[in-house]
Amino acid sequence: MEKRDSKESSSKDKRDTKESFSKDKRDSKKDFPEPDPYAAIRGKKEVKPKDAGNTAAPKMIEVIVNDRLGKKVRVKCCPDDTIGDLKKLISAHTGTRPEKIRLQKSYNVYKDHITLADYEITHGFGLELYYN
Repeated sequence: MEKRDSKESSSKDKRDTKESFSKDKRDSKKDFPEPDPYAAIRGKKEVKPKDAGNTAAPKMIEVIVNDRLGKKVRVKCCPDDTIGDLKKLISAHTGTRPEKIRLQKSYNVYKDHITLADYEITHGFGLELYYN
């Protein structure tokens, strides 16, 4: 007899928890209303979180640096990197100090504080490397 009573009480507990769960579920819908599909028509702007789906890595480019003495180095970097950052990467590949490196294309000498995107340096761009 005791086993039956315990089974009956456990089944009652299960029903009670199911009912309370469904009540909690209904209450939670009230806390978070669905987005208004007519918000644009009414002139209201919906607030969307910034960068919600943007989890991609930054786009990398490869810059080819030639010192015209036999060394040709391919360096991967971001367009947001500065020329100074690029010099540090090149110095890691070649073994020369970044202060001793001068990057240029024809007669244009690139300055350390300006980004690659500002100079419109893209993937596969070739630069000349000179040693000071």
